[in-house]
Amino acid sequence: MADTIGKRIKQQREKLALTQMQVAERLYVTQQTIARWESDKHVPPVKAIQDLSDLFGVDAAYFFGEDRIIAHKFNILALIGSLIVNFLLFIIALVVLIPLQLGILGLAIAGLIAPVVILWQNAQQIEPFTSSRLLASLVMFIVALVALPIIKQLLIYAGHLLRTYYRYNLNEIVYEVVPRQ
Repeated sequence: MADTIGKRIKQQREKLALTQMQVAERLYVTQQTIARWESDKHVPPVKAIQDLSDLFGVDAAYFFGEDRIIAHKFNILALIGSLIVNFLLFIIALVVLIPLQLGILGLAIAGLIAPVVILWQNAQQIEPFTSSRLLASLVMFIVALVALPIIKQLLIYAGHLLRTYYRYNLNEIVYEVVPRQ
């Protein structure tokens, strides 16, 4: 068995045929961070040890070379605090972030349909066809095409952050006590 935490991390990573980058992506850290842990230049924080144990399917005590019994405890103060903070964050998201995201998405969709609207207005003789209007609509279309993948990545990243936030939140409410055997 390996002697240090870093060697144990590397051993489990190689056992599952994962790269440092794959482990880093799953733990939301950089590849350099994993490399520092494996080379014992830095010791991972406790939460990272828990995440590594979940990822590798081993007990967190494995990294410390010990066998332990884990008991889960409920923290009522953390639950109350979490409810208050989460309620405030929900209100902020409801009032600010969701309308902002919907507005940006609406602008992107408007940019995508702008050339069609210009052509439709010309066909219905609502507005005369001008090259400047067509050029402006094409610029809006190109901007929308560039913006949509960025918007998608931002939404995916926000989802990752939200899942991570709630996972850490839950870990504070129901925490582990690990007595030595």
